[in-house]
Amino acid sequence: MSEINKWKTRRQRLLSILEDTVEINDLKALMTQMEYPNKKSLINDIAHIAKTIISEGRQIFVLPASCSACGYIFRQKGFELKIPSKCPKCKEQRIDWPSLKIK
Repeated sequence: MSEINKWKTRRQRLLSILEDTVEINDLKALMTQMEYPNKKSLINDIAHIAKTIISEGRQIFVLPASCSACGYIFRQKGFELKIPSKCPKCKEQRIDWPSLKIK
């Protein structure tokens, strides 16, 4: 961790990563990179960041979760970010987590 990032909060470091990357950010990779203890805390931090950037006039785009087995795409209600555990169509548990991008 760089000296500058050492003094930032976890949400500030996450926001920096989301702002600095050009490509879409995979939530599973972010969870590993940022060493989150569980997916609930990651979702809470992203929800807080989303409220902050929306109030600044920026947007967050979410590519919804999908099933690797059958291709089912999970519905997204607004910015309600959820990471499903099982596909309702084929009942498989091979789920590609949502991805997001800040613009």
